[in-house]
Amino acid sequence: MTMISAAALPQPLRRAAGPLIARLQDGHLSGVVRGAAFVMGIRIAGAAIALLSQVLLARWMGAFEYGIFSYVWVWVIMLGIVVPLGFGTSVLRFIPEYRTKERWARLTGFIRASLGVVLLSGFVAALAGLLLLWSLRGHIESYYVWPLALALFCVPAFAMTDWQEGAARAFGWVNLAYIPAYILRPLLIVLAAGALLFATGGATAMQVTLGALGASVLTVIGQRIVFMRRLRQAVPAAKPVYHTKYWVAVSTPLVLVEGLYLLMTNTDIVLLGYFVDPDQVGFYFAATRIANLMAFIFFSLNALAVPKFAELHGAGKHQELQRFVRGVIHAMFWPTLLAGVALLLVGEFVLELFGEGFETGYPVLVVLMLGFLARSATGPTEYLLNMTGNQNIVAVIYAAAAIGNIGLNLLLIPSYGTMGAASSTAISVLIATLCLAMVVRRRLGITAFILSVGRGCAQQSA
Repeated sequence: MTMISAAALPQPLRRAAGPLIARLQDGHLSGVVRGAAFVMGIRIAGAAIALLSQVLLARWMGAFEYGIFSYVWVWVIMLGIVVPLGFGTSVLRFIPEYRTKERWARLTGFIRASLGVVLLSGFVAALAGLLLLWSLRGHIESYYVWPLALALFCVPAFAMTDWQEGAARAFGWVNLAYIPAYILRPLLIVLAAGALLFATGGATAMQVTLGALGASVLTVIGQRIVFMRRLRQAVPAAKPVYHTKYWVAVSTPLVLVEGLYLLMTNTDIVLLGYFVDPDQVGFYFAATRIANLMAFIFFSLNALAVPKFAELHGAGKHQELQRFVRGVIHAMFWPTLLAGVALLLVGEFVLELFGEGFETGYPVLVVLMLGFLARSATGPTEYLLNMTGNQNIVAVIYAAAAIGNIGLNLLLIPSYGTMGAASSTAISVLIATLCLAMVVRRRLGITAFILSVGRGCAQQSA
């Protein structure tokens, strides 16, 4: 990749782009940006498939059935990310650390133990969910019960895919990390729904959930085969050494962080399913899918920046870490802002593609986009704290935000419906983002905010 030179730009652009280009000359950041461009390509292709699949599902199923499927799939996503018990994130810390220090026995033991924990917890969660669903069946709308029961069988496969994604990221195999979950699985789901439509003339939530189960299983099997083949080439054979208690102790707070963040950002859909009809849930879910397009830059840079946080912090390179964080925030915020402006212009048209009535979700889309923009203004602060041993305070902040979000949703949804849900989520994300930036400044001496990050950083604090 040829480095950009500020001298090659016109004078007005040179003054505006000079600081960002200077940051891109940093060796750590330039490598992350190159890798992020590749991840971005995968995410763009995945987004196109995901968006097209959601449009097709909404049109084939109708708003009511699409709303039911959206609701149960949110539960799969939440459980599938929580079930790995933090190992989907802790792999980003332990695998780079053990590889750098060539502790192959510990690395082998960690990979085996963490995967075992994920599989066991996945099946336990599915069974517990089925028992809970059976006991509460009289308190849940009948049209949700059987799709939810079938969706619970997706959880172990979804959890294992999440773990393998994190492990592949830790080794730098970004194609193996993202192609299965973001391209292959949604493509298989829509192909299954299309086959059902062709064979039966319709596609219900129950049928599409069954197709999603098959897609999840095929995806995790294919990803596993390739992962094991690469692992044998990358890690020398060694008798595994297990430090399971230590790994669990480090990983558990991370699952709390992940679970609380998911609770904070998905409470809106869960509670909407209780207060409004499935078609309104479908309208809202479509708006969230479009708003999530703003997260591409954030997601792509995080994919390679997070392991670098752990590497620089573990090596004691505090000043390099500070410069690296500054560059990541600038490389993240400005493209996200441009993406937001573009979505404002085309958002209503894209919503209309989903079918009649979906355009009513445009105000919801605008509010949710503000939350994404606020998050990018401080960069990946929660990941920075997680990778530097400050995961407990992240959990406390997300716990407070999640509780506040539940309260706001219960207060606003009955009166304002989907707009109340969107406002609650945006407010919760904004408050959590500000709190995390303050903690980063206090504990790490790093100013994590787009408008002040170029002024320098305080010395690393204890």
